[in-house]
Amino acid sequence: MLYKFLPPERVDVLEALRIRFTSVVSLNDPFECLLKIGEKEYELSPRDAVNSVNFVSLSRNHKNLLMWAHYADCHKGFVVAFHRNHRYFRDSNSVRYRRQRLDLNGAQPHRLTPEEITKSITLEKAVDWAYEEEERLFLEDVPKDIMSVGTDHWQQPILLNSFPKASLAAVYLGLRASEDLIDRIARALAENGIEIPIYRAKANRGEFSLTFDELKPVANKTPE
Repeated sequence: MLYKFLPPERVDVLEALRIRFTSVVSLNDPFECLLKIGEKEYELSPRDAVNSVNFVSLSRNHKNLLMWAHYADCHKGFVVAFHRNHRYFRDSNSVRYRRQRLDLNGAQPHRLTPEEITKSITLEKAVDWAYEEEERLFLEDVPKDIMSVGTDHWQQPILLNSFPKASLAAVYLGLRASEDLIDRIARALAENGIEIPIYRAKANRGEFSLTFDELKPVANKTPE
């Protein structure tokens, strides 16, 4: 499975069946925009990034407490699970985590095409981020059905691309998810004719970890 952590206001992902593919400039780690070549370093500017690769960041782990805190609004949000073997997601790439910065972020120009070099550059991050267990799915590797909904803080276009509802596997709710969020998610799934389980997080008593209980009455709720 691959998992997308989301804050509560992003229920639109399930309502519209669209997910954001983001430019590297819009990410929260400034090292993502820095490229080392020998003893020199180059920074990708927002202007130069307009036509760069876009991708969606996913995780292989839906139970990580830091991920819930950082990307699901302190457990008030939710996680969408996708089938990793679905054709839409099968070309996702694992991020490499390192302590040392390599030239071109580890890309090997003599072995790769220009497109592969660009991808490779965006697939290396500091080892500090290893807890994310991140996979990146590039926009160029999926069918295009793009909707632009404005620009972000970095003046990068906000691109939402549709994904097949058959790729959805489950939804996981945070410890602090509201009843309103539960209702909106259940309604979105029902209105799109999607029958997948909805789980709610529960704190384990003996250790710092989560378990998930299925909310069958909510999952089976139909729209009025």
